[in-house]
Amino acid sequence: MPLRRQTQAEPDRLLRNLALGAMSMAVIRLVETPLVRPLAERAERRRRGLAQGLPGPSWLRDAAAVLLMDYTIYLWHVGTHRMAWLWRFHVVHHIDLDLDSTTALRFHAVDMAISAPYRAAQVALIGVSPRALRVWQAWFFFSVLFHHSNLRLPLRWERALARVVTTPRMHAIHHSMVKGETDSNWSSGLSLWDHLHGTFRLDVPPHLITIGVPAYQSPQEARLVPSLRLPFIRQRDAWALPACNPALVARPRA
Repeated sequence: MPLRRQTQAEPDRLLRNLALGAMSMAVIRLVETPLVRPLAERAERRRRGLAQGLPGPSWLRDAAAVLLMDYTIYLWHVGTHRMAWLWRFHVVHHIDLDLDSTTALRFHAVDMAISAPYRAAQVALIGVSPRALRVWQAWFFFSVLFHHSNLRLPLRWERALARVVTTPRMHAIHHSMVKGETDSNWSSGLSLWDHLHGTFRLDVPPHLITIGVPAYQSPQEARLVPSLRLPFIRQRDAWALPACNPALVARPRA
């Protein structure tokens, strides 16, 4: 039940997304995991961090930790778009010209390496126990696969789900070539944060959305080697709208 018609040839796109994903997962395994896991063990053992300071049973502290991890990932995602030095790596994720669950794996390996110290700070400051960390990691992974998917759900169901979690229609708007639409739906798990910050949108029909970044519309630029090189070369104005493309004009919010 596809939500959008795909525009790029398969399996080339699938293979390059999987290759980028494999490199990113290797970095997580080699850099992030050895850094974060001892911090989680220490937080629980010494009762350090915001969640560990809460009274009551351990499940309540774990629930608070998962909630705070979800919120601080929202803040990180905003930062990857707002800070130029983070965006040059995160843009590799956005230049995919189609959107499906393989896009959820399409991150530059250096993007993952840069996020490791932030993840360590999250765990240490929040006081995430090893148990809460495992719960959050599983929740985050499956949520990201789901909301990047090209799955068409009945609109009534999706509107109901979007009150609680990030959905495919929501996240497709975030991957739009229209900057005003990309600057919305930052949540990666619970949609609560977009509702609270006024960044929630579900008002753009899928058939009106062009996936990608205006400055990188060539399929050649989304290939494996150009994607790996992209953060290290001179950056373009990503949101300079081509005058010849009327599909990329800003749309007013409904």
